[in-house]
Amino acid sequence: MKRRLLWFVAAPLVALVLLAALAVGLLQSAEVDALQLAQSLLGPGTLPAWLVGSYEWLRLPLRVLFVVAIFLLVWLVTKVSGRLAGWLMRVARYDVPAAPPDEAAPMAPAEGRYETIRLLLASLINIGAFVTAFILAAGQFVSLVNLAVISTILANAFGFAARDYIGDLLNGVSNIFEDRFDVGDNVSVFRAGDPIEGIVERVTVRTLTIRTRAGELIIVPQGEVRILRNYSRGSFTGTAVTVRVAPADLPAALAILTPLAAEAPALLPDLLEPWRVVAPDGTLGSAAELLLHAKARYGHGVELRLQIMALVEERLAAAGVALAS
Repeated sequence: MKRRLLWFVAAPLVALVLLAALAVGLLQSAEVDALQLAQSLLGPGTLPAWLVGSYEWLRLPLRVLFVVAIFLLVWLVTKVSGRLAGWLMRVARYDVPAAPPDEAAPMAPAEGRYETIRLLLASLINIGAFVTAFILAAGQFVSLVNLAVISTILANAFGFAARDYIGDLLNGVSNIFEDRFDVGDNVSVFRAGDPIEGIVERVTVRTLTIRTRAGELIIVPQGEVRILRNYSRGSFTGTAVTVRVAPADLPAALAILTPLAAEAPALLPDLLEPWRVVAPDGTLGSAAELLLHAKARYGHGVELRLQIMALVEERLAAAGVALAS
């Protein structure tokens, strides 16, 4: 009971102090003299005289409280930025995709694009909130003219020191607006000596979060996403299988592989059309090489290659045609 009474008494006082801090902070950022404004509004009297005498003591604590309140508000904004982004998309009448009946089912392209745009808006809201809070906080102690000069100097220094960070941001904006990938896409990022392949779980302006097949969660800077293979886009994936036989068995191998190409789409669901049998270099030696070019369902090229290898070896072995080493 005592706590409730104390809170009931203290709450209006806390609210009054916060409102005073916000008023002083905003007026200071706008370079308006709060004391002169109070005198003009309240007129002559005891209260204006008291404000004049105590303002110098109250000004600094109120400004510090304003800075704390602003950054607390920014922290709250970052907690709800995802919901704010969703609300903005609904206001803009961006269609919200219906949830799949099976939560374990892969995310549809429309859902992935929606989630990617939502995460991008959330990132922009967070960046805008922090920039605004920094300007308001710095304006409490530095005039806007001096702040512009200092910001220019700091921007030049920051641009040189954080060029990789800025490059990630610019490349991230380019990747998102060019629609190179969405949340839920199966992608492979080519990096020197360390390619990364997996499902996109999160996209921000600066980073790309990928869940690999082994279950590892890898965060890739957007600046490194330059050469990317998207297995979730396109109409087909090309794949090839090399068959090596002895030169004497070449006619028999062709007699098996050519009709088998027409039969294979019915046997292999991932194969879109009959494969083509070609010779990679057109030379004969200790072994003759035949290359089977096939079109797989997009993203299933690796699985189809194994299926073709198993089918070809089975048919050649049944016909007595041995594979060359």
